[in-house]
Amino acid sequence: MSGHKRFWKAVSVVSEDGLFEPRLDGRPIRLPQGRVLAVRSPALAEAIAGEWGQIAEGASFTPESLPLTRMAGTMIERIAPDPQATRDMLLGLGVDDGLCYCEDGIGPVAKQVFAWLSGYGIHPSVTDGLMPVVQPEGYTEALAQLLAARDDLDLAVLGVLAQATGSLLLSLAVVGGAVSLVDAVLWANNDEKSQLVTWGQDDELVRTMENREKDILDAGMFLTLGRRVSI
Repeated sequence: MSGHKRFWKAVSVVSEDGLFEPRLDGRPIRLPQGRVLAVRSPALAEAIAGEWGQIAEGASFTPESLPLTRMAGTMIERIAPDPQATRDMLLGLGVDDGLCYCEDGIGPVAKQVFAWLSGYGIHPSVTDGLMPVVQPEGYTEALAQLLAARDDLDLAVLGVLAQATGSLLLSLAVVGGAVSLVDAVLWANNDEKSQLVTWGQDDELVRTMENREKDILDAGMFLTLGRRVSI
């Protein structure tokens, strides 16, 4: 999609074999590996179609212009064929989780996450230092069980959230409904906010924070719309 220009006139959504396909001039959208972009949620399909419809006629577009499309493509072509590979990758992030490094003490967002995790028998160790924290026995296995319960949609969202926030534990709590997207953004941008207070305005830092916030909110939208599946 990089460097392409809008070539279509009309965008629509078609129901096909229980899935919903955004289409351009009646033709399916093909993902990089050739699969058709089709999702289970009509609401998500409409939102994806809206992304394509908002591109101006003849305008250039990149994958960054189509965040919901990118997440759907990841879900369909990368995660669905082998969900366990994604779970294993995410588990690796959770073993040395950013939420467990609390230089200024455990904040309110972290407390929400740890309280939610305790309901699953997960009690992460935390540190106020820089050395890697050693997690208690059974931590990895319990975290793996929590990830095993997540479907392709959740895994796609977790991948975006974990990268944006630097914390799988926080991301799991967001997907589990225990922490709001607003609180996730606040926690993820905390270091940059502290730097701005200390050193003053920094346009690059501000852009980093804005991009991170957008990624988190886009992932939240993908999750919310993707769960609206007709039974």
